Amino acid sequence: MRTYISALFLVVVSIHAQTPSFPDCKTGPLAQFPICDASLPSHQRAADLVGRMTTAEKITQLVTTAAAVPRLGLPKFEWWSEALHGVAYSPGVNFGGDLPSATSFPMPINLGASFNLSLVHEIAGTISTEARAFNNEGRAGLVFFTPNININRDPRWGRGQETTGEDPVLTSQYVYALINGLQRGEDERYLKIAADCKHYAAYDLENWNGTDRYHFDAIVSDQDLLETYMPPFETCIRDAKVASIMCSYNAVNGVPSCANQFILQTIARDSYHLDGFVVSDCGAVSTIMDTHNYTHTVEDTVAVALHAGTDLNCGDFYSKHTQEALDKKTIVEGDIDRAVERTFNVLVRLGYFDPPEIQPYRQLNKNDVDTDHARQLALAAAQESIVLLKNTNKALPLTLNQLQNKKIALIGPTADNGAIMQGNYYGHAPFLIDPLAGFNTVTQGYSVNVSFAHGCPISDNDQSGFSAAIELAKSADIVFFFGGINQTIEAEAHDRTSIALPDIQLNLLQQLEKVVRSPLHVVIMSGGGLDLSYIRDSSQCASLTWMGYAGQAGGLAVASVIFGLYNPGGRLPITFYPASYVDAVSMFDMQMRPSPKNPGRTYKFYTGKAVYQFGDGLSYTTLSYTWYNDTIETVLPIRSLMKNNYDETKVLVESYRVNVTNTGDILGDDSVLAFVVPPQVSMTGQTPPIKQLFGFARVRLDPHQTTQVFFPLNVRSLLTVARDGSKWLEPGSYKILIGKQHMHTIHLQGKPARWS
Repeated sequence: MRTYISALFLVVVSIHAQTPSFPDCKTGPLAQFPICDASLPSHQRAADLVGRMTTAEKITQLVTTAAAVPRLGLPKFEWWSEALHGVAYSPGVNFGGDLPSATSFPMPINLGASFNLSLVHEIAGTISTEARAFNNEGRAGLVFFTPNININRDPRWGRGQETTGEDPVLTSQYVYALINGLQRGEDERYLKIAADCKHYAAYDLENWNGTDRYHFDAIVSDQDLLETYMPPFETCIRDAKVASIMCSYNAVNGVPSCANQFILQTIARDSYHLDGFVVSDCGAVSTIMDTHNYTHTVEDTVAVALHAGTDLNCGDFYSKHTQEALDKKTIVEGDIDRAVERTFNVLVRLGYFDPPEIQPYRQLNKNDVDTDHARQLALAAAQESIVLLKNTNKALPLTLNQLQNKKIALIGPTADNGAIMQGNYYGHAPFLIDPLAGFNTVTQGYSVNVSFAHGCPISDNDQSGFSAAIELAKSADIVFFFGGINQTIEAEAHDRTSIALPDIQLNLLQQLEKVVRSPLHVVIMSGGGLDLSYIRDSSQCASLTWMGYAGQAGGLAVASVIFGLYNPGGRLPITFYPASYVDAVSMFDMQMRPSPKNPGRTYKFYTGKAVYQFGDGLSYTTLSYTWYNDTIETVLPIRSLMKNNYDETKVLVESYRVNVTNTGDILGDDSVLAFVVPPQVSMTGQTPPIKQLFGFARVRLDPHQTTQVFFPLNVRSLLTVARDGSKWLEPGSYKILIGKQHMHTIHLQGKPARWS
């Protein structure tokens, strides 16, 4: 059920944009050379161009703001553009002229909550279309530093909102869909845009307890690297074939990421087969020396970064010091050639040197930006991402026909603030529909009084708005409290110290409970998890809805859910921990499994009682799962699964079919999650996950409709990863859960066998 309301869609006025700049391969200085021969392989063309450059010219191409080379007809090129959830402010992006705005989709944490890969792919395709249109008008680059595919390990992390959540399987499947949508379109010859998987590797700390990301050394076991931190990058590089990756600020086991040959060369290039370039996070080459103290001279710093495989420096360290490294003989010219060839190879694959008339992507323009379809897609994505966590006595949805002459009060700091909905890494949206505007739009034409009081700020102790909010609540028939957090609390460069709902909001909420005529409804904006146990347990709170950071149409989306125009089907992609969690484990502790100093991380290993669990979410209808397979138990010898190719993703154990039925009377979505529960006693002395996701599907069902979903189970989902990184098949019973329902059991028999 997608509801598209056009009343608040703004009309934009077009004015003339800048002129795009590309090399002239028809009449320019390079026209007769192999770089301009579209019939040749991209690597050969790039090598030809680099071979025609002087050393000084090549050095200017080692940084993200690459200088023009007039002698060769190369224009200035800015490598750094952003498009996390839409074309975004960045050095390479300029809003204005014919392109004053770009579609602002929900944040990635919301897309994780949708559990809808086709939606992700469609959004990515729309973003890349708009990005190309911006590029063709001279207002964006061709390389976009997105997505952030780090695992959301700790609820305090300020950038968890940029990720799809805490699960490696969800993140891996998300990144596959996203990269294909960003990089590939109808023209198979050329990349649509070049994406960049970041931050590689084990990056998930900003600034906590006196240590910032520039100084942090992530001590990570081989077990956690293989099981948790690396799978999304493996999928991004090996399977989705991303054009670039970004090495992170932090060190990994004592070696700064941008100087780490093991992760950049051995893993990314040799094992995952990266065919593209590595760019540093901005300033991360200089931090090798300045904050990690891994090197002592600028020439050695250039050398370790280039030798590790950091091809492009976001910053100016390479442009300032590479000649010095050559002079001091810590590098040779071939090191520079290799780096520049890798970056220009990607530009060739983007069609940068080829005639525009043979490239469909070069024909995209302002008419392909902020289309009706894009607006509808942004609204649909926001709707699909909303998670209903509590709904006592079916308090929601509200029925418009039963609200004649009723007064609805919206109270709280996020009710009228559309900017919060964009999260971070956003651009100039064509419009922002906050919840207050969304409520007014949905109730238009009905005799419903929608009133608003700010009540309190997000986090400081100003109670000056309490009295007006309380008076409004007294006079209202239905009261909604809109709270949560924003970029002053969770942000890049800023981790949280508390995951509690800010005291000022809880105080106001408790006072509202005393005066309302009926139990409160609560809506929370946030990227990271919050301890919402008070709201969960309070008899004076009838419903609780998490809307994340839902993008330009977020307020309309949440209003459509609340009034029953859309039936929520989102599920939490993260664990909501109790507030005490922050006292139980240090952010510096990268270990996922529980220990005497760590209660365990994420739903896979957390041993405490969560406020809300990964995968939680309610619907307005009722849904049932039934087993379609022949048996409820399978016995397999371990030896029957051992294969010579050792590719655990290609060895199929079972293919499950599950019937999903809407047993209620309302059209609705269901996010169907499939988990495997391994034996909890390991014969090799390991701590297995409590359970782990191996598949998911989003389905839409009419009342009383049944559909079938398929979940392939491969060997990877049954492997136990040891501390040393070895992988084992262990005997025992493996339970298959669909949602929380036990559907099937696999009994593996035999002795433990090492897979790899």
